[in-house]
Amino acid sequence: MIGGGRFALVKTTLLDYPGKVAASIFLPGCHLRCPYCQNPDFADPCRVDAELSFNENMEGFRRFLKKRARILGGLAISGGEALLHPMLPELISLAEEHKLPVKLDTAGLLPHILEPYLKSNRLNYVAMDLKTLPDRYAELGWKGTGSNSADLLLKKTMKLLAESGIDYEIRTTVVPPLVDKKILKLLEPLAVSAPRWIWQPYHQGNTLNPEWSNIKAPDEDDLRTILEGFKPLAGIIVR
Repeated sequence: MIGGGRFALVKTTLLDYPGKVAASIFLPGCHLRCPYCQNPDFADPCRVDAELSFNENMEGFRRFLKKRARILGGLAISGGEALLHPMLPELISLAEEHKLPVKLDTAGLLPHILEPYLKSNRLNYVAMDLKTLPDRYAELGWKGTGSNSADLLLKKTMKLLAESGIDYEIRTTVVPPLVDKKILKLLEPLAVSAPRWIWQPYHQGNTLNPEWSNIKAPDEDDLRTILEGFKPLAGIIVR
């Protein structure tokens, strides 16, 4: 099993599940190789055995929920790409046992895996990344074409989310040259139908590709200035 059956657990967070005090789980393994990824131990299979990255296993998490579930408002599950991980169904089942709402983070390229979770009402909130223009996803390691093109898969995921009735958001990390003011404008038609389109500035640090670790990117003030050039859209949030 990826990561030897272990995963990272943040026992309390105010950041990962909007409006809730939550626990947050990070599952290893990803089908993308975003050069600016700041969870490289979770994305790169050559690095997923880094001992300090994975501090919990399923049995430990069961014990944790027995003690702490009553003071939590939800469980956030991220990655890597959480939809690829074999532990995901069991983690969601544990949250359901303790009546905890579940938020899932996903890159949005696996609608066929996401759809059953949505149709069975096993998710309460989804955050989907819109990383750059769909035709540039090859720069992130995506090799799909035709019916597996990033454009079609992202649109299918957004359609599923819009029809699901659950709350969701679209997120874009602003990191040149993959995302700048011009690209945000081009992404607007894709993201505008979501309840919220989150713009988050890239922060320098440990990245999957070390050459991207010191890229200069817009900060929050810069993003708010860019936002002034957009037509009024209540759903765009700088975070």
